Amino acid sequence: MTVTPPSPAPPTRHLRTARRAVSGYFFINGIAFSSWVARIPDIKHKMALSDVQLSLALLVASAGTVAGLTAIGPLVDRLGSDRVSRAASIAVALGLTATGTAPDLPLLMAALLFFGLAGGAYNVSMNAQAVQVDREYGRPVIASIHAVFSAGALAGSGLGILTVELGIPPHTGLTALGALLVLAALACGHFTPPGPRPTRTPAPRQGKRALANSRVLFLGACCFACLLAEGAIADWSGVYLREHVLLTPALAPAGYLLFSAAMATGRLLADRAAVRLGPMKLVTLSALTSGTGLTLGLLTAHPLGALTGLTVFGLGLSCIMPQMFKAAGEQVPTDTGKAIATVAAFGYIGLLAGPALIGLLSHTLGLPRALGLLALLMLAMTLAAKTINTWQPPPPTPTPAQPVPHAQPVPHAQPAQPASPVQPARSQPGR
Repeated sequence: MTVTPPSPAPPTRHLRTARRAVSGYFFINGIAFSSWVARIPDIKHKMALSDVQLSLALLVASAGTVAGLTAIGPLVDRLGSDRVSRAASIAVALGLTATGTAPDLPLLMAALLFFGLAGGAYNVSMNAQAVQVDREYGRPVIASIHAVFSAGALAGSGLGILTVELGIPPHTGLTALGALLVLAALACGHFTPPGPRPTRTPAPRQGKRALANSRVLFLGACCFACLLAEGAIADWSGVYLREHVLLTPALAPAGYLLFSAAMATGRLLADRAAVRLGPMKLVTLSALTSGTGLTLGLLTAHPLGALTGLTVFGLGLSCIMPQMFKAAGEQVPTDTGKAIATVAAFGYIGLLAGPALIGLLSHTLGLPRALGLLALLMLAMTLAAKTINTWQPPPPTPTPAQPVPHAQPVPHAQPAQPASPVQPARSQPGR
């Protein structure tokens, strides 16, 4: 006879509200970043920047993001992810406004540095909040929270296109959007759960700490591979579709649009799949799916096959990153901020390196073969998931035993009467 395990208790109203608030943080981040990207051409034209000058400004933003990612982890663990998320969400909105109102290149670079620093800190703190909500919710929800970022990015792109079509200048559009995002950030911050505060717990042994750190680095390498693939598809899928599949200039961007839509859809479905399969089995299946889809799309070199391959690649890739963040939080539950900061920094470096690496390889291998290496990365991801699946979660930190209070004598206690030999005393139920 098989015993069905009890179903987890439904989440409380407080947890459901916290999930919506943290999802709001992800939406704010997505719409802020994509709105900035949509207005880059207008800002370049307004300031009459050369390609080199714009590249330097974007490099400053990237450097700020990496600095924010790597530096904020200890602060998240010291102050709590809720406090850092509140401050960073407002800073991102103000940074977005500053990029639109900067009058010249030096001030634009200063604004982008601030925007990048705030964005890096925001990524770490809001992911720490998502890991905490997922941990307390009773069932996986982290992938659906990440899906809200994709929805925000799509909304920001659409909003940027609309403001350009209406002729709204960047300083007006981004200032108004920044003000709205500040209000949204304040609303989300009111309902986010308090992050763990530092407590005096026995320090783990050196061997256990080294093992946890090595596992976090391994998860960081996995995130590096995933975001390398995502960055490469973002920058090179249009070129591949136009020059090798011979799509028209109007249809070539459809590949990345389908890829992005599949990423959002996959993250909405990933939580239920994680319940049925388990997190790392889901990663294994997702990596196999994405690698197979991209391979078939590249081999056919047919418009329908290529677009389908990019869609399937995005669908599989979407499920992997949220599980890596969750695994990092599980490995170092007392230093979640540092763990997530490490994983996020590796991933962002991969996002920056992906387009350049594919561009360099395309000179010797050709673009289709260079993109085919992304399918090999997904094969490596299946092996990585099998390794992660063998890890045991760290045991909970033991709490000092509380002294047992001495029993107080009962006043006027009557001596126990001996049981009658004819009718023996019966034990009372529940005693």
